[in-house]
This record gives sequence, structure tokens and C-alpha cells, in this order.
Amino acid sequence: MLLNKLSKTLINLNYLFILFIKLINGQQQPFQSTECKKAAINCENSTDCVHRLAVLQSACVTNTCQPQCREAALNLYQNREGRNLLRTDASCVPGRYELEKCGFLPNKLPKHCLLAKLICEIDLQCNSKWEIFISECEVNNNNNDLQYCSDKCSKYLNSTLSTQQGISFNNCTCTDKEDGRCTQLREGTLQSCLKKISGEEEEGPLPRPTSSQPQEEEETSENEIETNNIISTSNSQSDVPGGSISTIKYNNGLILMILIALLFN
Repeated sequence: MLLNKLSKTLINLNYLFILFIKLINGQQQPFQSTECKKAAINCENSTDCVHRLAVLQSACVTNTCQPQCREAALNLYQNREGRNLLRTDASCVPGRYELEKCGFLPNKLPKHCLLAKLICEIDLQCNSKWEIFISECEVNNNNNDLQYCSDKCSKYLNSTLSTQQGISFNNCTCTDKEDGRCTQLREGTLQSCLKKISGEEEEGPLPRPTSSQPQEEEETSENEIETNNIISTSNSQSDVPGGSISTIKYNNGLILMILIALLFN
């Protein structure tokens, strides 16, 4: 009698163990939207895009905004299928938490300044206004035209900011990881005119990436400039959403209670 009961208990334990493993494996899979998965499939069907995505997957794993992740994200955005993937909610994109933290998702604010610049340059309307600002003001930097932001430069930059894809220059950020190009763009090219446009006089610290509510990026594929130029590309926190761990702990307790009930049955 005791042997039969023990045998039955062992069978139940084995069943519960299998159920427990399936439960954990299932809950560790983060939500992936249909939109993101569709865009990912389109990227995987493009040899160029899938190569860039693979580089991003291996580079954006530290959650510390390393230069390799930055270059991989900018590189992926220059590919049409890659842009479409990053413009989704990015729920299926490898390293999406680091991408958001460091400002490399086009639908999140604030954006990294180099991503904001790339987004503007790909859009015809924004790029035309940006090019005027750069050609008229950046080349005259030695004449203090940009350093003190002349009325002309202020007008040209404000015209860029008025476009859908140029507004992100307003609060774009840089990282603290070998981000010289971004710092030069933010502090050397944009800062004086941004202060003048906003009416600020005192110089403040450079903003750092922070989480923000999503900003829907307008679909502009018909107005985009074709660009597939590769930017040269020079351990890790989990991508599991925070709520999954607590859910697993709760279910562990539930399974333990069932187990105890079976043992004393």
C-alpha cells in the first residue's frame, strides 16, 4: 500500500516538474507584436538587412551604450527593411532595452543626436532645410556665425525643427562612451542656436538618455532618400520583461502548494 502510494507520488512529481519547466520557458518569452515579427521576417529575407541585424544582436548586449551598439543601430537604420523594423514597437528586436535606453529607437524620445540627424537626412523635406543650415552656418564657424548663432542661422535651424523629422534635434542626447561625433553635433553645431531659439541664456549640462513615452514616427517611405551606406562598426542583461520574474515566483509557490497537497494525500 505504502509502495503504491509512493509510486503514485513520484509520477505526480515527475508530471509537475515537466509542467514547471514548460511554465518557466513559456513565461520567459517576451511579448512580440505581429507588426514587429512581420518586419523582422522582411529583414531576414534581405541579405543586407539580416547581416546588419546580426551585428546589432551581438553588439547591443551590455545595456551600457557602447560604441559598437551605436554604430550597429545607425547602420541598421540606413537599410530600408531595417528602418521599418526599428519603427515598430521593437518588441522582437534583439537588445531593444539598450536601444531605447541609449536613444536608438526612432519612435522613442529623446533620440541620440546621430540618429536624429540620420532620420532628418533620409527625409527629403527635413534634409533640404538641414542642408541649408549646415552649408550657411557650419562652414562659417570660424567667423563665429555659428558659435554665437546669428539670426540667419537661428532662422535656418528653426526651419529644420519645424519639420516632422527635424523636431528631434530639440532634445537629442549623447552617451558618455566615446561619442565625439555626437558631442560635436550637439554642442558645436546645435547648442548655441537651440538656446537662442528656446530663449535660454545659461549654459547647462548635456542631456543624457532617459526613458520616454513613445512618439509615433510618421511613415515617410515615399519621401525617403535611398541610403544603404554602411557605417563602420568597430556580459548582458536579459531581455525578459521585469514582470515575468515575479509571475514565475508566484506560480512556483502555487506549484509547491499543489505538491505538498499531493504528498499528504
